[in-house]
Amino acid sequence: MIKDMTRSAIEISNIDNKSILTGSKIFRPLKIFSLQKGRSCQIVFSNYGGGFVEGDQIYLDILCKAGTTTAFSTQANTRIYRSEHDKSSLQETIGKVDKDGLAVFMGDPIVPHQNSIFEQKIRWDLAEGSTLLFLDWFEAGRILNGERFAFKSFFTDLKINIADTIVIWDRFKMDPEQNNMNSPGAFLNHSSYLNIFLAGNENLEKVKLIENHLHFISRKYFFDDKGQEVSKCEILGSACKVNENVFMIRCSAKNNHALQPIVKELAQLLSDKELLGFNPMEGRV
Repeated sequence: MIKDMTRSAIEISNIDNKSILTGSKIFRPLKIFSLQKGRSCQIVFSNYGGGFVEGDQIYLDILCKAGTTTAFSTQANTRIYRSEHDKSSLQETIGKVDKDGLAVFMGDPIVPHQNSIFEQKIRWDLAEGSTLLFLDWFEAGRILNGERFAFKSFFTDLKINIADTIVIWDRFKMDPEQNNMNSPGAFLNHSSYLNIFLAGNENLEKVKLIENHLHFISRKYFFDDKGQEVSKCEILGSACKVNENVFMIRCSAKNNHALQPIVKELAQLLSDKELLGFNPMEGRV
């Protein structure tokens, strides 16, 4: 039951073997669309005004109850508009996945515009036996318009716990006015990154299946036909099994168009009936 009246909240329940939105409380500027996809539920996030304007704050709680299968996506790129008075926009999400649940977060890139300030804090708490696939996707501005790393500040903090133990804590901050983003130690000539985090015990069938898909994608996009890492390519990436609870992919490219095939292929693989049972990006350009 949703009780906190200061935060937006979403609740997904398993009813007659279908994952259904059974509770929602949404405050501006956030808005959502709920779609029933067979036994699974898809929640699509959007914003009034098409993105974050200066000072916008979103606080969101997500509860995926036991045995649910849910995909979270966005309607389009999340745009962060310019800050005229040095006020930050903020997004804080706290998600929970109960036993035997599967949650997939497959949003479009966050795109900070010139002079924007953005901060996001994300925490997911997983019960034993649950699985989370989370995509963190970023592009450094309106690249096709010649705008690149022109924002003031961008900060992201992702923490994933399994049974109250931290298994992933990923923090990243960019201050282009203070740091050279074109440095070889930063982005060089790349402008977009994609992180894919898979959290869940390696012995779970869903985790095994997704991990196999991620291995397939990494071999296809990051290595040549001899199994050697490609040094001169549009995409640079790596895949790593961190421990029994975490598998991850990190990659970067000159723009998000180069990374889209990876996301689209992963979305198609998730249509496996043992996972989502549908493609969360179906119908997208």
